[in-house]
Amino acid sequence: MKKIILLILVSVSIFILSSCSQNPYSALPETEIVLSDTLLFDYYNGRTTSQLFEYTFSKEYYFFIGLIDRNYTFTSINNYQEISDEFIAFLEYYEDYIVYDKYRNEVYGDELRLSLGATDSNFNLSKISVDGYIYDVDAFIAIENGLRIIFSYTEFYHDGDLIIIPYYLSIISYDIHEAYLKEYLPADNDYVSEQAILTKYITHIIPLPPKVGMWPSTYSEKDDDLKDLGYYMRIIEDTENNTAHTEEVCTDLLTENCFEPEFSVISGFVYEYTIAQIVAFYELNYGGRYDGNNFIFFVDEKSYKISLAQTTIEIDYADREATTEDVITFEITKYTD
Repeated sequence: MKKIILLILVSVSIFILSSCSQNPYSALPETEIVLSDTLLFDYYNGRTTSQLFEYTFSKEYYFFIGLIDRNYTFTSINNYQEISDEFIAFLEYYEDYIVYDKYRNEVYGDELRLSLGATDSNFNLSKISVDGYIYDVDAFIAIENGLRIIFSYTEFYHDGDLIIIPYYLSIISYDIHEAYLKEYLPADNDYVSEQAILTKYITHIIPLPPKVGMWPSTYSEKDDDLKDLGYYMRIIEDTENNTAHTEEVCTDLLTENCFEPEFSVISGFVYEYTIAQIVAFYELNYGGRYDGNNFIFFVDEKSYKISLAQTTIEIDYADREATTEDVITFEITKYTD
């Protein structure tokens, strides 16, 4: 049984944030405030940048974007009813592949103070009655193009209607590295003093079910001779390299000065799905077939192999007691016939 420590993105209540600043529009640490009607995600694969996610609201709202991670954070600036309606529609739009974690919030009583729309100096809070309990929720969403969304929010009912107060939204990609170029460099090159091989990589997004945990990719593995030059380049000293030249991936058996395809491996575990449900997830959305004990699925005309097994892990939570859960472990890499 494996043991891991997991920090769950339970919603730190939006109402606490509202009291942290006298100016509702003051940017949170390491964020910038924007007024926009669109949530976006751009993906750089080592060569080109593509916009892979865009969701448009019915009007513009204020929110904060992380300067580094580009995650979205919401505070009590917008009219609570309007932003609630927007995110109820958002969850309905992606309802086919969502897994929810829901925790009862026992801090607040039978009413909350929510914004009717802030001004420069006033959050303009109003007391809103609560029917029943308040819950903090994490929604784990799988999108068809392989991106995953973690959306954290608070929910309750008011006069029989569902109210959602957004807190945090993160758009995530998990990818495999593929080597596409090797440069054999002379001594005293731009990176190291010895002769070396510089490898350049392109990445491919790998779709995963909604709720997963990840182990480090094999791309993260290092040894004494290997130097990390970022997410898309690695260099290794090679004193046997006598001639400076460049190699690409071999495309046939006759080409000289080329190298065999190289791909990283990603692995982790899936919550709340059986092996059959994981296979169905890939088969329904991407198509696939079995090759022995492995399932082969297809993304953008490329084939990937996934190996699955059932196991038990112990999870140490940051804010509650550790639990033991049955999960499905997976390992995915590029498939070659």
